[in-house]
Amino acid sequence: MWLIFVCVLIGVAFGYWFDIPFGSVDIKYLGLLFMALLDSFTYALVRDLTGHRNNNGPIFIRLVIGVVVGGFIIYFGEKSQLDLYLVALVPLAVGFSLNLYKFLPK
Repeated sequence: MWLIFVCVLIGVAFGYWFDIPFGSVDIKYLGLLFMALLDSFTYALVRDLTGHRNNNGPIFIRLVIGVVVGGFIIYFGEKSQLDLYLVALVPLAVGFSLNLYKFLPK
């Protein structure tokens, strides 16, 4: 679970020191990345609470697949002049909601 925080901090440091202009990135893609990070983080918390602490592969696979598939949907939606931004966020939002549901008292 802590690897997500380390990767986010490395990305922020990389963007700070190499002066990457975030203004050139479309806000839709940043929203997608933020939602994918929330989904992966809550999935990591669920795995941590269920005792699957040693294998972080599924967490990163979920993060990468969520960003790649969502980015694919947004990009080709823009190319075909359709607004598919919310369609790309729905699977991540559902995954985030299902992960949070597991924290509810039974």
